[in-house]
Amino acid sequence: MKAILKTLIAAYLISTAGIACANAELHIRVGGTGTSDSPDTKVIELFKQQVEAALGKDVTVELFPASQLGTWSEMVEQVQGGVLECLYESVGDLGDFAPASNIEGVAYLYRDEDHFFRIWRGPVGQEILDTIANEAGFRVLGPGFRGFRQFLVKKPVDSLADLQGMKIRVPGIPAYVTSIQALGVSPTSVAFEEAYAALQQGVVDGLEQPLVAIKDHRFYEVAKHLVMTNHMAETMGFICGEPWYQKLDAPTKAAVGKAADAGADWYREYTRENTDKIITELKASGVVVHIPNLDEFAERAKTAKFDANLQPIIDKIRAVQ
Repeated sequence: MKAILKTLIAAYLISTAGIACANAELHIRVGGTGTSDSPDTKVIELFKQQVEAALGKDVTVELFPASQLGTWSEMVEQVQGGVLECLYESVGDLGDFAPASNIEGVAYLYRDEDHFFRIWRGPVGQEILDTIANEAGFRVLGPGFRGFRQFLVKKPVDSLADLQGMKIRVPGIPAYVTSIQALGVSPTSVAFEEAYAALQQGVVDGLEQPLVAIKDHRFYEVAKHLVMTNHMAETMGFICGEPWYQKLDAPTKAAVGKAADAGADWYREYTRENTDKIITELKASGVVVHIPNLDEFAERAKTAKFDANLQPIIDKIRAVQ
């Protein structure tokens, strides 16, 4: 069934691409996994508004939120194959394609939110993005802060010792697995779309996600202990095909880049304004919040051994003041 669905999706995207070309109109399709009312979807809606306002009748932006085009990995394949222009997702999803993308999964890499933006709006971030484009053929636009990732588990965790041996759902991305493993946890790769059921059925003891995702995907319904570890920063962005991007003229590149950055700015403010609100809402739903000593987490995280190609990037990021 999945194979048939993917074939139908690909056929639809290819056919609509032909229509767009025939009309001499730029047709940008953007996929996403966020629910219809999630901030992820708000970002792509803002992108559509800004791009169409800037370029007028010469462009149409079509949105496919809520995994309408398949899982994030299937949409990455669609972007790679040139039948989907962009996907709004985590930069770490490209870890199997470009080693530099695995920077997303390095625990305790950023000192705070400001440090995060000094990286991604500066030369080190641009170097990472160019490396991903050159090595893997994906152009990431508007890298943005979705908040720090936290653990949500089924039993109380007040220290690193309490977390030992737990089966925690993580993305199937090498650096994520390495980082979580270094904390003494058993990383278990489960598709994001199956994570709720895995928690509910006891396949895993917990997962790690930003607060936004914990709330929007209702993971708190099946796990009631939120452990504020701030272990990784979620880097979202518009993952577009590099060959497609390079064919755009300069005004269009400027418009899509500006719109993507506006989305990142919006997400930063949303995260800042809503973190406390989300925690309050989670507590009202019966979630217990645990605040462990993060020094022991950060120290243990230093024992992680990453791909040799990744270490120079880690060093550059940590050197940025």
